[in-house]
Amino acid sequence: METSPNSDLVSKGEVLALIFELFPWLRQFEQATLNDYAKAAFSVGSDRSGCVARSQAMSLLRSRVAAVAQRQGYSAEAASRFQTEIEVAPVLQCGPHLHLLIEPDAFYTHLFSLMGLRAHGRTSYISYACSTVKFVERGRKGPAWLHVDGDAVNVFGLSRSKMIPYSILGRNGCYRFHLQNVDRPGPDSEAISCLRDLLPRGEFQSAAEAIKAANLCLWKRYSDSQVDLLQLDDNDVADLVADHLSDGRSWLRASLIEDRAFAMRLIHCIDQLADTAWRGWLKNSTHFFWGCIEGRLVPLWLDGRVLRSKATEDVRVEFSPPSLVEALKTGRIVPNLLLMFIITSILPGVRVLGGSRHTIYYPLMRWAFCEALRSNGYDTKFLNTLSNDERPGVWGHRIISGPCEPFSLLNAVGREGIATLLEQFGKMSIIDACGPFSSFTQDPLWAELAVAYSSGRVGRQSSQWAFR
Repeated sequence: METSPNSDLVSKGEVLALIFELFPWLRQFEQATLNDYAKAAFSVGSDRSGCVARSQAMSLLRSRVAAVAQRQGYSAEAASRFQTEIEVAPVLQCGPHLHLLIEPDAFYTHLFSLMGLRAHGRTSYISYACSTVKFVERGRKGPAWLHVDGDAVNVFGLSRSKMIPYSILGRNGCYRFHLQNVDRPGPDSEAISCLRDLLPRGEFQSAAEAIKAANLCLWKRYSDSQVDLLQLDDNDVADLVADHLSDGRSWLRASLIEDRAFAMRLIHCIDQLADTAWRGWLKNSTHFFWGCIEGRLVPLWLDGRVLRSKATEDVRVEFSPPSLVEALKTGRIVPNLLLMFIITSILPGVRVLGGSRHTIYYPLMRWAFCEALRSNGYDTKFLNTLSNDERPGVWGHRIISGPCEPFSLLNAVGREGIATLLEQFGKMSIIDACGPFSSFTQDPLWAELAVAYSSGRVGRQSSQWAFR
């Protein structure tokens, strides 16, 4: 019998048993309120290890955060608050891809983050959203689609041929908000007309820039007026990588780029996972960077001292700080997810919140990184610092199973919308709030991992789980 795409492959109970095994600290929140869990997710102190590599990475992250804040229109004072936030309370929401804030995956995750921030009285919210994603992720889902009043809306008015091959970060055209109702063509509905009035009317070089500008408008209209939002995406990460490669004191420059042996060891450690029960969770889809050709991403492979593509598109970049910086500045290459987490989390010591797959692949990234450190006899103080990180990755995306479309919900609850929703959802138990757990139970990787757990091949004592 064929399995429906929406059928559970593993039960919610089996998934919870595995989660509590891998993250035993979560068991205390099984019946706790969502407010309690959000507070714990955002409860983290700054690093005081005295590790030079970590301090330098945090310094560069602080500087880049301030630069992005000012570019997004914040005052120098507000930029300074963002800097203080990332250093004193280092938490980064990394769950949603770069969607409009009123897309369900994004909206309910940001609502959860606001709960955690409010619990600590914080006024600065920093979120990274992956923009190396295509306009369409599946069906009518992805950054190019939105559902309003039950109708599918083509956000940028693009044909499928203009969506399918491209990532939203590509500067390969002019983008503006068309908001085409593909289910009911004709005059705008009241809801779409309202949304059109809220979104910026200008043209943007990339869909990513358009979405970020729109999100600031939506945040100001609907969100907590006392909390500022700073959005980071892969273009900002590219700038941060360039900062590292331009700084002679950077660990990343000296140990990953100039010492190719470490880079090769890290690649090898990730490849080794294919022969374990963790296979499929973390793979070398590309080596540290993607090649970017007019918005289309191609994998790159480290061949000697050169990053090169194997496809018909010829991308070739010397694996050296000057060449990589130049390629980053011109947009020919983009950091991959592994490199993003290295410079925003592993090196500076920032807790990252993510979704159902992140909860597994991020600890495996940390294991591969630390294994490469240990095998090559690198700085033992740095390795000890990483070993002592407290909950470096936490489940913090799709915690709330949203009952309806966010835009309709916001307009229904009125001017006190966000405050009302925070009150309602915050009182729910985490088990009730997360609903059917479909992002776990319908995922083949979680189903395979549950089988491996039941057979004793996976557990918290697994060697690859040492740096969770």
